[in-house]
Amino acid sequence: MNKVFLIAVLGTFLYAGKILLPESTVAVVNGTAISVDERDKEVGKLLPKAYFHSSVNAEKLKDLQEKALETLIEKTLLYTYAVSKNIKTSESEVDEVMTNLAATYGSKEKLEEAVKQLGFTKETFREVVKKDETLKKLYKKEIKSDISDRALRDYYEKNSYKFKEPEKIRVRLIHIRNNPEDPEGKSKAKKRVDDAMAEIKKGTPFADVAAKYSTAMSRIKGGDMGFLHRGRLEVAVEDAAFSMEIGQTSEIIEQDIGFFIVKVEDKALSNQLSFEEVKDGLKKDLKTKEEDEKKAKLLERLMLNSVIVKQ
Repeated sequence: MNKVFLIAVLGTFLYAGKILLPESTVAVVNGTAISVDERDKEVGKLLPKAYFHSSVNAEKLKDLQEKALETLIEKTLLYTYAVSKNIKTSESEVDEVMTNLAATYGSKEKLEEAVKQLGFTKETFREVVKKDETLKKLYKKEIKSDISDRALRDYYEKNSYKFKEPEKIRVRLIHIRNNPEDPEGKSKAKKRVDDAMAEIKKGTPFADVAAKYSTAMSRIKGGDMGFLHRGRLEVAVEDAAFSMEIGQTSEIIEQDIGFFIVKVEDKALSNQLSFEEVKDGLKKDLKTKEEDEKKAKLLERLMLNSVIVKQ
């Protein structure tokens, strides 16, 4: 479709070199308008349920709106492509989905109430269902990937180093932060860590000392940090911990952010995970990667032959 003709059809016009869309429209994809209402409903999907628009700052909301619009543009491109390939969803198929949804909600009336609360009419919701079902069919036909066990095993054998768990240690930690805004912050932190170490040397259980003196959140669990591999602690603390034996407690370790005392509770040596241990997760990861690549290539091709106008 010629861009000038497209603009005329949509009732848009040019002003100072810009294409202006109606206030209710945020984008047009090959003649199909995407409304503000559609975008805002998509934003709702991106927001945690505990959030409302009023509690999201303007910058965050703008970012969500842009992500929502990109999602809607992609869906519009894929839906139009699906229809052009004669991939469609009949009204009877939509009826079946609606029946299943009603059963999930408990009754037809409860479903209708939920649809209303989401801001849809019966007709607009049916249209959403129809498009979603059509996109599912497109996914199955052109995007879905099936990865054989043989392919998985080949990948595992060629990349076995990726499935090797590093050495891990389980530690308890006392971290006493130095308050840089307090002129006496360092001396106060030093006294507190000295008191903590004195308690440990008297025989007080490390967990009790951590609960009393540590300023880190781990204090609520007696300083228990669980199993950690390298890269999770301050370098000096980590080096000390990995060089220690099980049951050993470090001396006081001073860092710019405060003072540390660490105790090693347990160790787990580096371990090569078997194919069976990683098979399910690997299949999911490779499947997702391959499908994302297929989808990206399809969208890239569709965009090259599309006219997309955004507000």
